[in-house]
Amino acid sequence: MTPRRPSFDETYMDVVETIARRSTCLRKKVGAVIVVDNRIISHGYNGVVSGETHCCDTGSCLKDLVGREDYKPCVHAEQNAICLCAKRGLAVKGGTIYVNADICVTCAKLIVTCEISRVVVRRDHKGTGEGIDYLERYGVKVDLWPPEREPGRQQKD
Repeated sequence: MTPRRPSFDETYMDVVETIARRSTCLRKKVGAVIVVDNRIISHGYNGVVSGETHCCDTGSCLKDLVGREDYKPCVHAEQNAICLCAKRGLAVKGGTIYVNADICVTCAKLIVTCEISRVVVRRDHKGTGEGIDYLERYGVKVDLWPPEREPGRQQKD
C-alpha cells in the first residue's frame, strides 16, 4: 500500500508553518504563501521593514521599546507576500493565499483589492474574525484549515 499523498492545501499549509518560523516577531509567528495555478509564487512572514532592527535581535518588541501603544512597526505576512509579488511584477488575481493566523481587516482589504479569490486560514487561529467577515462580504472564498471531515470520507484535491 502506498502512503497517502498530501493534498495541495495540506502541502501549502505545511510550507506556511515553515515560513512562519522566519518571523522576526517575538509575539507571534505568522506566515503566508500565495499560490496561482497550484504553484507558489510568493511567501511572506511578519516582521519589521527591511533595515529596521528586528525584535528577535534585541530580545524586546520594538513597540515596547518605543513605549507607544499606537506604534506598529510590524508588516504582516500577507502584506509582505503581496508586496513581493508587486516588486516582481507577478499577478495574484484569482490566486489563493494561505495563512496560519487571523486576518486583520487591513490585510483583508488588500486581498480583496488584489482580487485574490480564496483564503485558507488555520482553523485554530485566534482573533476577532472581522477580516474573515470582510473577505466573505466581498466574495472571497474562505476555507478553514484543517477542514472538518465527515467520518470515513477522504479529502479530495
